[in-house]
Amino acid sequence: MVSEQVINRQYESAKQKFPKLDQPERVGEVWEIKGSIDVIDDEGSQWTTYDVKIVVPEKSPQELFELHETGNKIPKEPKWHNGNSCCLSTNAVMFSEMAGNLTLLNWLEKFAHPFLANHIYKIKTGHYANEEFEHGTEGIIHGYYKIFRTSDLNEVMTRLKLMCGVMKLGRNAPCFCQSGKKYKRCFLIEPIKHYSGIPIGVLRNDLNEITEYPTKKRLTK
Repeated sequence: MVSEQVINRQYESAKQKFPKLDQPERVGEVWEIKGSIDVIDDEGSQWTTYDVKIVVPEKSPQELFELHETGNKIPKEPKWHNGNSCCLSTNAVMFSEMAGNLTLLNWLEKFAHPFLANHIYKIKTGHYANEEFEHGTEGIIHGYYKIFRTSDLNEVMTRLKLMCGVMKLGRNAPCFCQSGKKYKRCFLIEPIKHYSGIPIGVLRNDLNEITEYPTKKRLTK
């Protein structure tokens, strides 16, 4: 579990920009932060305020914060990306974009606040301002398209297998990261640098999910 010292330090940093968040409270094996988030645009104008609960998971920073919208302004429906918690993006994309800076403030700025702002935009226009991933496995796949800068599922699968150690290249083959170095001089020396900031557990879970997807899709037809 995240220590009280760590969570309070992150909270104090986040509170400077999000002053309506309450002091963290320990609930079982997690921390919860309740309060409100003002949605403010680039010009400093306040659009509206959302009541929220933020859950800091037991295994943070290997697991991501959760956002719960508690004021019932966002319908709990898939098309609004809101269920048991708000679906801000895929885990892989969030880990990748935070690039190792897994703090409460960074997560709020990059994902929680933009998600809430996007909700307002969708109410006004009928669609989100930014990219919108599908739910489930298809969303995971599209997330890796973004991370790996490809639209080729086979390339995504190959790269995930190499990153997870399921597949290996010849030691003298060019590294799959396109660094121009040999595999033995690149990935085999510093594999963690190739994970795009994504924990190996997330990579493995996503690889399994994508691998099983064709079978699950056939069974649901």
